[in-house]
Amino acid sequence: MELSKATDYYAHERIDFLDWVGGRHARVLDVGCGTGSNSSWYRRHGAQEIVGVELDDASASQAETVFDRVIRGTIEEAMPKLDGPFDLIVCGDVLEHLIDPWTVLTQLSRLGNPATVLAISIPNIRFLGALVRIAVGSGFRYEEQGIFDATHLRFFTRSDVDRLVRQGGFTPERWGSRIYGPLRSIRVLIQRVTGGRSDQWLAEQLFVVARPNP
Repeated sequence: MELSKATDYYAHERIDFLDWVGGRHARVLDVGCGTGSNSSWYRRHGAQEIVGVELDDASASQAETVFDRVIRGTIEEAMPKLDGPFDLIVCGDVLEHLIDPWTVLTQLSRLGNPATVLAISIPNIRFLGALVRIAVGSGFRYEEQGIFDATHLRFFTRSDVDRLVRQGGFTPERWGSRIYGPLRSIRVLIQRVTGGRSDQWLAEQLFVVARPNP
């Protein structure tokens, strides 16, 4: 399969995710920032400096027009060029693309302080639709994006994400998910009744907010 991405792959806003994260953050690090489409959200929420890391060269060029600084390359290559602390570190659908996300999170923890917010959005391989597809459907037929994105190197359930975050030197504080579609109201009700535990099966993406360990 060709692993190149469509031009709009790097341009998606993640307002649903960032609204869930909330808060005000003066200094922001956006890992895998794409074209910088989240810049307006950061500015509205107090950002005085936005630093991005982006592998795709064309997308990085666009991000440079709205971010204060963009480092071109992988997060592993960018790490020595980053100076903390940051108030908000965003990894929106990034960690599943990395060879060693555990080491990356450990290094990111050194760019924060006890008040730093780490915000992660990550695909959930235990999503019921994905399990049905693996068991009786088309299986692991890789696609351009989504849970079966051909560029995903890692697959996570909620418990895997919890271990990843903790091993990286952070403590999870809050969990959530993206809820949409015609059954949204029912899913919201189930989420409330189960204290969010239903997200393990009903959420395509998992959200988590964490802070560095003291």
